[in-house]
Amino acid sequence: MASAAEYTDPYLHTYTPVPAAGPGVCNVCHSGPRSGYATCYSCSTVGQQVSRPTRSVVPISLYTLNSQLWHVLRYYKDGTGPSTDLLAMQVAAIIARFTTRHLQCVTALLGGEPDVVTSVPSTRARPRPGRHPLETAVTRVSALASLHAPLLRRGPATADHNWADDDAFTVPKRLSGERVLVIDDTLTTGARLQSAASALLGSGASAVVAIVVGRVIDPGWNDNCRRIWDQARETRFSFDHCCLCLT
Repeated sequence: MASAAEYTDPYLHTYTPVPAAGPGVCNVCHSGPRSGYATCYSCSTVGQQVSRPTRSVVPISLYTLNSQLWHVLRYYKDGTGPSTDLLAMQVAAIIARFTTRHLQCVTALLGGEPDVVTSVPSTRARPRPGRHPLETAVTRVSALASLHAPLLRRGPATADHNWADDDAFTVPKRLSGERVLVIDDTLTTGARLQSAASALLGSGASAVVAIVVGRVIDPGWNDNCRRIWDQARETRFSFDHCCLCLT
């Protein structure tokens, strides 16, 4: 079987470095807030819609709509055939390379080693049968597989674009102070992720940190997004660095 590097090295040019939080960079998702703000509009909006949001979100790469990474993150779960299997292996390889190098960076945010690793369930109208492709990707990562548990289930409420809700997900088993690492594939507004984090923290998790494969950014959103994107695309992506260890 090919290594994680063999699955990802040919595509390094399609990944985009994520900046460290700081002036002009959102202190939650690392995209661009409006001038004079520390948090972007989406993170501020959905963070206020739930009781217990997490401020610890760690994107692996930025990406724009209709880009190569967008194609990977969409069709690894919505396509069919051998090409979909290849895309799924690439998603697992991205997570594997990142966690191999930066799990200790994430551990610092959690306040200790993760006790459990989980992923955010689909909120599509017609759930796909069987295990979600993201769960399969996470369990292919040796550093995470033994810690993985499907903690979240869809709840009675809805999480949608810029709309988060405490009841969008449920946690069937009461937690007892576990440190939870959440893996998600994409972040657009963060509504699903913050709904999931609030459900976990409300069910007894002591800390929730999220690793997101791709954070959508539109350089046309505002001046900070344009600056972040232009500077990031001038920098070669490397798994040796992340938005946490750059601080």
